[in-house]
Amino acid sequence: MTAPRVAIIGAGVIGLSWAELFHERGWDVAVFDVSPDAVPRDRGFEIAASIADAVRGATLVQENGPERLAVKRELLAHIAAAATDDTIIASSTSSLLPSLLAEGNSRAAQILVGHPYNPPQIMPLVEIVPGPATRTDIVQEAERIYREIGKVPVALRREIPGFVGNRVQKAVLDEAMWLVTHGVVDAHAFDVIFQESLGLRWASIGVFEASHLGGGPAGLRHIIEHVGAALDAIELQRPDLSESDRSAIVQQVESAYGLADTYPARAERRDRITRAVRSTVGIEQRRATLYALDLLAGSVNRVDPLTGTVTPLHAGLTEAPDGIVVDPAAGTVTFTCMGAPDAPAARGEEPTFTRANGSLQRIPLAGGAPQVIVERGSFVTGKQLAADPATGRLYWSDREGRGIYRAEADGSGLTRLVDTRGTGPSEVEDWCVGIAVDPGAGLLYWTQKGGADAGQGRILRAGIEIPRGEDAATRSDIETLWQGLPEPIDLELDTAAGMIYWTDRGAGPDGNTLNRAPIPAPGRHGAFPTILSRGYREAIGLALDPVHHTAYVSDLSGEIREVQLGSGAERVIATLPGAATGLALTWE
Repeated sequence: MTAPRVAIIGAGVIGLSWAELFHERGWDVAVFDVSPDAVPRDRGFEIAASIADAVRGATLVQENGPERLAVKRELLAHIAAAATDDTIIASSTSSLLPSLLAEGNSRAAQILVGHPYNPPQIMPLVEIVPGPATRTDIVQEAERIYREIGKVPVALRREIPGFVGNRVQKAVLDEAMWLVTHGVVDAHAFDVIFQESLGLRWASIGVFEASHLGGGPAGLRHIIEHVGAALDAIELQRPDLSESDRSAIVQQVESAYGLADTYPARAERRDRITRAVRSTVGIEQRRATLYALDLLAGSVNRVDPLTGTVTPLHAGLTEAPDGIVVDPAAGTVTFTCMGAPDAPAARGEEPTFTRANGSLQRIPLAGGAPQVIVERGSFVTGKQLAADPATGRLYWSDREGRGIYRAEADGSGLTRLVDTRGTGPSEVEDWCVGIAVDPGAGLLYWTQKGGADAGQGRILRAGIEIPRGEDAATRSDIETLWQGLPEPIDLELDTAAGMIYWTDRGAGPDGNTLNRAPIPAPGRHGAFPTILSRGYREAIGLALDPVHHTAYVSDLSGEIREVQLGSGAERVIATLPGAATGLALTWE
């Protein structure tokens, strides 16, 4: 596969930072600067002889010229002349509006601002600012690319002078200068106040979330209703600085923080602290990415929960994919296949499977042809798939085969852990569907759905290992935690919170729902579940994001729904063309 190409126009600090970022992510990087000696020759960059040479074949062009409108317009004109209809033309400007940059440019519909924060290799944010003429698909593709190289892109809905970050920064700086010049506080003391309060808070959560939390359980509504009048009475100021005022502020800042000769050490300290804070905060602020299977379209897809963008990684599977796990470290997506169905099914329906031709298959995280890791016919119908992150071991349910299986990460060591054949009053009551594992406690959980809409569903639990002297069919450690459920399907555990979640595709009022209940103590039955969401059309897949208190549910209509576990608010984030089955979630 050919690596994508980026053109970096301008080899200053910002331009070279962009070049390093793209190069680290495997892109071919062409750099043009009016002074070729400004481009390092030991970094693996192509040193382009002209703008046209750099832009030719580039997916994205990042312009980093001087912050002067006439200069940038001239650069963008040369870029436009060499670009194609799909080239993204981004400017790193921190102040010039894209409408002004694109004025008179034949490719105005492809021009936007991609404003990084300095230094770009450390600061995650990229403000994407479209102009009035910028195409929506150009904005969406720029978001995808910036995210792919590890940035956090946020697209503004429209252009505004200063964009967003700089406007907020100016508002704070204006008030700070006014307070200093009016003798309320000196420059260093202001920084201490800010750093030890708002700075710490805003490093971890945003302005609105901080206010929402500040209002207690009632949130921002409480702040507005009870403190709003007092806040409105605070009159913010903009400084009207005389020359002597400016000089006094500069002298205070230089006295507190040093002059040009101390700049390298101060910048290094800033970057070291920023990296440490970002690393710590980043663990809690990881961005969720969904992976979803489409039973009828036979596809494996990546789904952006924020935008709803669906990116197919592989399509054309004819063996009914159902359960999915993602291993970012290994760069793989593994999924169960129920095998070739007995007959085709219509949208919103699931075909029947009676032949033993199920398998486990795997594709690269970037997409590609599947590799069979557990051979076809090793079981009947592979359903939900779970993994032990520490060992990579894979666990899945076999519905018509009536059992629970395990294999090593590479598909070897196939072991039947549970054999439910003949354990229920009827064959359909032995069908296993959902599965979840708790390696720390050495337990596995699974659902047995029973007949369609029959109220025969159960959730069971057993040890991950078969008791000594027993086998999959005779093991004595199986507990029935719930019974008489409409038709439970996929499972997820939140072991930190002690909760178990499941989808149910049975008849209403309790079916076609998302459910939650406390994980029962050993030897205890499960408590009556709380229904968190209703109204699905054959609810199937489930992925849990405990960091952001969110669940994602798919159904056979193709819809994928996001459910906020605290408020109950929900929205459809994407609709697949066929029937959505398994879901998996990773964090970036």
